[in-house]
Amino acid sequence: MLSKHDPTSKDTYGFDFKNPTKLDYIATIKAVGIEQRSQENGYFWDCRLREETNVFVFQYTLSGCGEIRINGKTHLLPEQHAFMIQIPENCQYYIPSSSNDWKFIFITLSGEEVKNCWNYINSTHGHVFQIALKKRIIQQLVATYTDVQNGQLLDIYQVSQKAYEFLSLCYRHFETRIDSLLLSTPPDVEKALHFIKENFTNNLNVDDISEQTGLSKSHLTRKFKNFTGYSPLNYLNKYRIEQASYLLQHTQKTVKEISADVGFTDSNYFCKAFRKMKGMSPNSLRKTKDSQQNLGFLITESHGIIDLD
Repeated sequence: MLSKHDPTSKDTYGFDFKNPTKLDYIATIKAVGIEQRSQENGYFWDCRLREETNVFVFQYTLSGCGEIRINGKTHLLPEQHAFMIQIPENCQYYIPSSSNDWKFIFITLSGEEVKNCWNYINSTHGHVFQIALKKRIIQQLVATYTDVQNGQLLDIYQVSQKAYEFLSLCYRHFETRIDSLLLSTPPDVEKALHFIKENFTNNLNVDDISEQTGLSKSHLTRKFKNFTGYSPLNYLNKYRIEQASYLLQHTQKTVKEISADVGFTDSNYFCKAFRKMKGMSPNSLRKTKDSQQNLGFLITESHGIIDLD
């Protein structure tokens, strides 16, 4: 069921499903909207006082300027700036006295995979960042809002699919930024990332990865997670599943063959891990129409990762 989420805005929508327990283990959208605020009608959110828990807000300035205060530090949010926060958190966002108006688009999400994504973004880029309007992550957010506005997202599974699309583009956008900042990557973490990407088809464990860095398993795991948001093995599984997604969409190999190709020794475990990350089975992804147009990267043996932007 689709309902108006904020009575003061005609352009904000929330979702209210009859069986919310289905949302416990999958990423989903709680609300999405475009709002324009001014000094006249005011706007102030204190995330410590909001009733929601374990939800995440991504908000992007379309025009004007807002402001966010996080743990006592203030950040301006002019055009083409965004923030991502967890609720509850010690932050407040609002239209400041120095701004006449603030127009923004936002999406509120929940689910374990959303939390993983937020941990990754927060650990590598903080809470506030600049993103060009033309970037696919913002264009997809606008498209999702339009779909909601036109009544095209009417059940939990359609909404979850859009949530996963948005998360995939978040990873893509911020990983691309990390690639351009490799000089700031800790050398031992960079070695671990390179080793995983070169050897993901093999039967790897934490001992294999830590041996490449000269760090103990516990030290590597802590340092790797602080930088990427994932443990080494969780990152390995994520990388394998991204490769599997490409093979599912562009080859006729069976799921069992693809599972083995990307380094999983048990195809049943592969299917469970794939569903947990993607929100659908490998065969469901293969059947998805027009999957090619949603690809951000092509992964080939001869050229590696090719940016489709």
